[in-house]
Amino acid sequence: MRSSVPPMARFLALLALVLASPAVGEEAHDDAGHSTAEQVRKAGEAARRGDDAAAAAEKDAHEAGGHGAADDAHASDGAEAHEDAAAHDASEAGHEGETAEGDGDAAHGADGEHAVHAEEPAPTRGPQPYQVIRSLQFLQDQAARGNVSANRVQSRLLQWYGPAFERATQDAWKDGRNQRAAALFVLSGGPPSVLRMVLAKNDFPADVRPLLDGALAYVENRQTDAQKLLSALDVDAMEPGLAAQINLALAQMQAQSAPDKALERLRRVMLDGTGTLLEEAALRLAMVLAEDLGDHDRADGYGRLYFDRYARSVYAGNFRARFTALYVGRPVDQAEKTVALIADAVERIPLADQLNIYLSIGRRALIAGNMKLAGMAGAKVLTVTGLTNQARQRALLYVSASTLTEREPAETMAKLDEIDRESLHPADRKLYDAALSVLGEIRKPLMADAGMTADDKTDDAAATSIDSAVVDRATKLLDAVRSDLEDMDK
Repeated sequence: MRSSVPPMARFLALLALVLASPAVGEEAHDDAGHSTAEQVRKAGEAARRGDDAAAAAEKDAHEAGGHGAADDAHASDGAEAHEDAAAHDASEAGHEGETAEGDGDAAHGADGEHAVHAEEPAPTRGPQPYQVIRSLQFLQDQAARGNVSANRVQSRLLQWYGPAFERATQDAWKDGRNQRAAALFVLSGGPPSVLRMVLAKNDFPADVRPLLDGALAYVENRQTDAQKLLSALDVDAMEPGLAAQINLALAQMQAQSAPDKALERLRRVMLDGTGTLLEEAALRLAMVLAEDLGDHDRADGYGRLYFDRYARSVYAGNFRARFTALYVGRPVDQAEKTVALIADAVERIPLADQLNIYLSIGRRALIAGNMKLAGMAGAKVLTVTGLTNQARQRALLYVSASTLTEREPAETMAKLDEIDRESLHPADRKLYDAALSVLGEIRKPLMADAGMTADDKTDDAAATSIDSAVVDRATKLLDAVRSDLEDMDK
């Protein structure tokens, strides 16, 4: 029975492909004369066997890729998914056509004697385009799980392997896997100049050109051409990964003009790309589109699902900003329901992240004029023990500022006096100063403004006029700082 594969050995096999393999048609050698492709093959074999050869393979991969390769490998120890497949792909990059493990028949001669240490010839080519894409997809999925190093290596891979695509031969492009890889390369962030060069130098079948031309049009922001070409493709007949990528591109282009159609495409992305960066991106966009279409329950569901699966994604900050804006935009009179929905969505993420979300919602709610939500979000934070001083000061500010027109000015002033202004973020200091200005205006005599005399003080209509003037003045003062705050909040 095959032994388990150590995580380091598995990832080194991948990293050998990513950082050490030569471009197609090129061959690199170390000081001992061993080809980089041979080192990749050995690393892949060691990762698959999980035996003592892993140590030697690690050394070879390190020497082939440089010290930066080893650093990135250590950052990715313990990756949860797809590592076996990635190690297998890395092995293929250096040695395709390898016989299955344990098949010893080829090592015997016709008379049954063992061949003596027969060495296979080292491969003399780099990875095929589809193998580069496999490694790229692995790294992207690791980025969706929060692996920052994988995200950095992905960017390097896109840069380094552009020339490999350009040098690939016409025979290589006859392989359907490589044809799809050319489209996926640019759809995944590769430079469009690579695909333009590939299309200019090689002939592709007529039924393949719409995919390649559509992908190129999309990354060049020629949306009319891209939608026409990509929407005509039969995504149901494609492999799931490519189908998900095409549907995601189409959904992004249709988000403004046809959000209902875009949302349906995103649903299909989630089905075909479950557990990948494609699903992560689909959830981010789908939540916003569902909210815009008035389907709040569906938007809530997407929010919960994202936090359950991708709270550690390298793009989670982008999602949190969208999540915050979405709930701040909910009806003012539904603040209690909104807070309950937020609590349900973020229940499984770390407490520190939950507090940051509540604080962000509190601040944005104040800027948007949703005072009740701002106060409730701040109060939610204050229920937590062991808060940092900065978090406590922010929460106190949001709670106090949310009641400017409801409490007695002296009571609100006392609350604001408890806040350490210097510990606040510069943007929050501006909000703090605005709250003080509002209180100062509220406490000014309003008799002259209302054109009243002392005898008018007991008149109910006059009292109502005073109250309205106070509220109006406070509202205008808060509105005066909102545009600046919004700019600082972006």
